[in-house]
Amino acid sequence: MRLAAALLLAGLPAVAADIAIGYYGPDDPAHPVGGAYWQGATLAIEDANREGGYRGSPFRLVQGWDDNPWTGGAAVVVRMAYKERVWAIIGGIDGTSTHLAEQVVAKALLALIDPASTDRTVNAAFVPWMFSCSPDDRALMEALGEALLDGPYRDAFALAAATDHDSRITTTEFVAVLNRLQARPRRRADFQPGSQDLAAVVDHVRDSGAKAIVVLAGPQDSAALVAELRRAMPELAIFGGPAMATRTFTKLARSSARGVRYAQPLGEPDSAFARRFQERWGVEPDPGAYHAYDAAGLVVAAIRDAGLDRTAIRDALKALSPWKGVSGVIEWDKLGRNARRAAMAVHE
Repeated sequence: MRLAAALLLAGLPAVAADIAIGYYGPDDPAHPVGGAYWQGATLAIEDANREGGYRGSPFRLVQGWDDNPWTGGAAVVVRMAYKERVWAIIGGIDGTSTHLAEQVVAKALLALIDPASTDRTVNAAFVPWMFSCSPDDRALMEALGEALLDGPYRDAFALAAATDHDSRITTTEFVAVLNRLQARPRRRADFQPGSQDLAAVVDHVRDSGAKAIVVLAGPQDSAALVAELRRAMPELAIFGGPAMATRTFTKLARSSARGVRYAQPLGEPDSAFARRFQERWGVEPDPGAYHAYDAAGLVVAAIRDAGLDRTAIRDALKALSPWKGVSGVIEWDKLGRNARRAAMAVHE
């Protein structure tokens, strides 16, 4: 209270003991989907505090999560917005949780910066408080479709897609790319996420005579199916979506990941960041870690530019574009989505 009074008498705005930034996601580094995001955001806040925080006050992540986003998750984000009075929120960790958080911040008039979702409908609601760090599924699937069809597999590929929310959205965008390029798979096999019996999918692919397959699923499901395909059809060329860029995929797929080509959401990743992340956490960063670090860095920069005012922070986030982040350049399109072009990568 004495500090606040002194600042007010001096004509300066009061600064809190710490500067609360919401983080909507699990705080467990081992979490198979959200762990890398937490590590990236945490490292960014640690770096910001080493640089002096905000006017000497440290930044602090106010974390909250619930595995059921449409029940407990809503309460978590509401608590951050109204009780914890955070200045912005970083999150969620997938399309579903980000959609949920977006609905809350649209009413709370609070900036949400999303490090994870590739679902373009997150931004299609024209919510001016919403910013997304990754290229969307359309950009990612354009890169994948062009790579797949510009070669020997144009008329000899199959498609396997999981039925969870994010995989369905990604698959819809991929099919749109195929339609534009006047191509279609020999066979399409849809499967339930978490399926323990993928033999039917493998049989569909084998019976089609396909020389390549596109797998669009979450990291765990992608790894399980790729391992099955490698055992049954070792010569099959395998392509996939951004889930195959995650460390969860490479950890679970092991040697089966070798040679897999996938849509890469990163631009020009910063090698110095990769070394510092490895030193801090003992593992290499994946795209989620890069994007979460950039999301937190953007929030920190916006607060430093705008001060402790939610609307001004939103305006500052918009004005910071283009931003040279550790994931590459982040440049908002008119809906607040990173307009970065996607590329292809391959697991060595």
